[in-house]
Amino acid sequence: MGFFRKKRGTPGSRAETYDLLKAPYAKFTNLPHLHRHPGKKEIDLASCQDRLKQLQSFPARMLEEGASLLSTLNMMLLKPEQRLEITKMIMVQVYPALAIWYRKYQSQENSLPESKDRRTTLSVSVKVLEQLAISYMHYFRELFSAKPRRFKKQSGKLTAVGFRLIEIFMLLQRFRALRYQKLTRSEWQNCNQLFFSLALHNAVDDVYKLHGSVGIRSEHSGKSSRKDFLKSSVRKLYLSIQLFGLMDVSTWPTRMFHLPDAYLDYLDGEGMKMLFDDGEKLSPGFLYTDLYQDMPLRFDRPTMKHEPAVQVDISGLYNALVKDHEAIAKMKFIADFDATKLSRPLQKMEEEERIPVLDMILLALQPRKRQQQRHAVFSDDSLKVYFGKREVMHLLADLTRNDFKEVARSRQFTDTLAQQSSMFAEDDDMHMRSNWRMVNFSTGGMLLRTRETDFSNPVQLGQLMAFVPEDNIRKPTLCVVVRLQRYDDGFVEVALRCLSNHAEAGFLFEQSAMETDKGKPIIVFRDLNDHWFLIVNPAYDFVPGAPLWLIRSKGSRIPVRLGDIWMAKKEFLIFEMRSPGLK
Repeated sequence: MGFFRKKRGTPGSRAETYDLLKAPYAKFTNLPHLHRHPGKKEIDLASCQDRLKQLQSFPARMLEEGASLLSTLNMMLLKPEQRLEITKMIMVQVYPALAIWYRKYQSQENSLPESKDRRTTLSVSVKVLEQLAISYMHYFRELFSAKPRRFKKQSGKLTAVGFRLIEIFMLLQRFRALRYQKLTRSEWQNCNQLFFSLALHNAVDDVYKLHGSVGIRSEHSGKSSRKDFLKSSVRKLYLSIQLFGLMDVSTWPTRMFHLPDAYLDYLDGEGMKMLFDDGEKLSPGFLYTDLYQDMPLRFDRPTMKHEPAVQVDISGLYNALVKDHEAIAKMKFIADFDATKLSRPLQKMEEEERIPVLDMILLALQPRKRQQQRHAVFSDDSLKVYFGKREVMHLLADLTRNDFKEVARSRQFTDTLAQQSSMFAEDDDMHMRSNWRMVNFSTGGMLLRTRETDFSNPVQLGQLMAFVPEDNIRKPTLCVVVRLQRYDDGFVEVALRCLSNHAEAGFLFEQSAMETDKGKPIIVFRDLNDHWFLIVNPAYDFVPGAPLWLIRSKGSRIPVRLGDIWMAKKEFLIFEMRSPGLK
């Protein structure tokens, strides 16, 4: 019981050990019932291997065949070793295909709608991983025992299978993230069941070799790092899964999926440390999970006490991130930037992405309390939603015109389409369900929901959007897309951060070229704290501190000075703006 120690390292008493042994280990959820014996040659290793090899030139079909074989296997009463032999063979055969698809789609930023090829390929990838996990869980559950003597007899087999199973949970998490999805509650619970079952016998640190780098490395991140990165353990993969979930990486740009693992690798065991939960109040920097938990690490202990449980100290990781943040700020202040002074994970990142990414991660590693109350919405009223900086600019520019009746008439077709997330649909029912609906809202943001179709309007993370109530186009709300989540029922949710209820189109001129320059179209807005900002095209050659002229929607001309860049996205930059003439 050495793994489950008190926070200060004191072994538990005999009574505590007895209580730990009584916990329901290896009680995986949602496992199909084994109810029939296989027919002759129904499950034969050689024939299954031949069927998969014949499809090697057709990766998607091979994954479908692998999932089908496993689905059949997972309902059959088999000897454990026969089940394991077939499962291992299928895993070896399908992994190269999984690697092909993961690398392809991680390098391509996702959006709504999802292409048919991407949806089909990633869905079958998830399906084969689900079936692999089920097969390994059947094997693990059949051989596992909480009693040390019984476990010891099978320890070699169980630790090896436990490692493969935790590797599959990691792959499943990453493949789901490529579709803006997360591990299900049952998958989180099964992952915890596996870890705590092995931890009971101090069997989480045995080192094995991963099948490959899928899910833990980007295509370029491993070139200059250690050669043994493919060697790992149950503990390391478990912490990787927990950190990925804690940071909500499924909402990140896919090209950054490797970053949490890159930091764990860089800190070499000092980033996250595990301690037995002592039942006391969690100290800052310590998070909690237990045998029953069906979610990532949490910042508080649940009301109902569960054992065994562990605390995870993330202070090493947090402090390393803060150090990077401070180093960047210092180098910018002295105008002498040297990327080699930063942590290795940041060195190859684009300069303009470093601070936003660090801010995002540091926020995720702190307990968050909602500052504004969230309100559920039960009305069926539709919204009009406008996608991207170009559409938002057109909307705001039209609203500056004096003849509003003419504006409404000219925009009738555009505004009607804005009520649906899909321009077209396969049938009337689908068309109605593609309306934009508000799920909930607060002062700082809101959650929208719609049905995804092949004709859905493009939506991407970091995209500028505006929406208006169905009956009042005069008051658009300016937003940025901060999260996308896709559900298996065909619906998607889009989380928005509200920037302003007061935005307008305008033009910006350099003061020296006021008479000759045509000006650059921009968006000016005032946030909820009465601070003013400008939204500009990244191609514009504007820098903080520049003195400019702003022509507002009603023709007034005022001098302004740009402040710092407040937000940087692919299609726009937001500058702080100062001027005594702004009202």
